[in-house]
Amino acid sequence: MDPSFHHDLAVSGPMARCCSDLELAMQLLSPPEPVMAKAGWSFQLPPPRCTDVTTLRVAAWLDHGKYPTDRHYLALLEAAVGALEQAGALVDRSARPFSEAESEKVIKTYLGFLTSAGEAFGGSDSYPLLEHKKNAVRRNFIKETYEEFFTRFDVLICPVLPIPAFHHTEKHILQRTFTGEGIRDFDYLGMQFWPGVVIVADLPSTVLPVGRTPDNLPCGVQIVGPNFHDLTCIEVGKILERIHAPCRFEAPPGFGHDEALSPGLASRL
Repeated sequence: MDPSFHHDLAVSGPMARCCSDLELAMQLLSPPEPVMAKAGWSFQLPPPRCTDVTTLRVAAWLDHGKYPTDRHYLALLEAAVGALEQAGALVDRSARPFSEAESEKVIKTYLGFLTSAGEAFGGSDSYPLLEHKKNAVRRNFIKETYEEFFTRFDVLICPVLPIPAFHHTEKHILQRTFTGEGIRDFDYLGMQFWPGVVIVADLPSTVLPVGRTPDNLPCGVQIVGPNFHDLTCIEVGKILERIHAPCRFEAPPGFGHDEALSPGLASRL
């Protein structure tokens, strides 16, 4: 699992070998297309809020009462947060953008938004469209809550999913149950919590590897920042790469640079 700035890709595959690669990609992809720039459209990502770990303010939200994190995975997350703290970052392990009760409403808004968005424009019934609009209003309140939260913290660190990487099967994911170390079985909706509470507010997120469980299953850490502060998330990822070895990219067996390229292609690079 490698750095990624969009959740749909972060949980499905790598986008870069390291945060410097990701930073370059953002610099290339974030400006508007030339035809839009000629028409007056301009956009520039704000610089990182922090480049010095000793001034970094971190909120660590690593577990949840209803959606607990696999205990082995949680230990890896704690180690990464501890490395930041030891390096001089200010870490608050009790800070939350929402209470547990409020976070339940946030994830319901996310799931409801997905459902109503799919139905709102596909049928003649006006109710789904009305529900879609209600969820859009709720979503704005969630965004405002995050905006206030990030006046006190530079980044929020949390899991990517409740459990480490899980086995692929032919069974439809909605019919599957999942389990983790120290937590009871749960269904696919439980898998939506950690990505959902971030996606619903359109927040940027960088995902780094954070180590492997005793069963050798890879895990990731999610670094979430304020709206449009992709470079802040990436910068904190770069800090973790420097100070915490499990957060550095490691090519899987058979997929190293020399192994992944044919001899002819490698000779031309």
